[in-house]
Amino acid sequence: MLYILLLFSFIIHIVTFIIIRQLKLKQDTLAGVEDNVNQQVKNIEDTLAVYLVELKEENEKFVQQVEKFNSNNSDNNNQKQHEVRKSVKEVNTPKQSTKEYQPISHVEQVEDVVERSTTASVLHLHEKGYTVDEIAKELDKGKTEVELLLKFQQKK
Repeated sequence: MLYILLLFSFIIHIVTFIIIRQLKLKQDTLAGVEDNVNQQVKNIEDTLAVYLVELKEENEKFVQQVEKFNSNNSDNNNQKQHEVRKSVKEVNTPKQSTKEYQPISHVEQVEDVVERSTTASVLHLHEKGYTVDEIAKELDKGKTEVELLLKFQQKK
């Protein structure tokens, strides 16, 4: 009986060690994945930092070029601004009435115009007793077109 208990204890110990080893492997795997993710985050941060530095340098160069351009053209701009002010004064001076700028008068009454669709017109004339030929002549449509419209409406 003692041997059976020792064997049972030995088996339980072996199973426990196997479970502990498996848990340790999983923990090591998770730690490795975490390290990998941290490394990727660091690489991305470094890449973005380099990109931002390059953007900053390009922006500084652009600002310098704009300042150079503005300083070179400041004399030309003063002359152009003076000319623009002159032309604006000429445009803003009141002129005699022109037809383009007269105020629009308000419309007192507006009548609604209702246009019938071709189908509605065909059906209306058909209800009055017109034949297909008469409807086609009246609406200046083809006889086949009138027949088709009537057939489609009959199916509904």
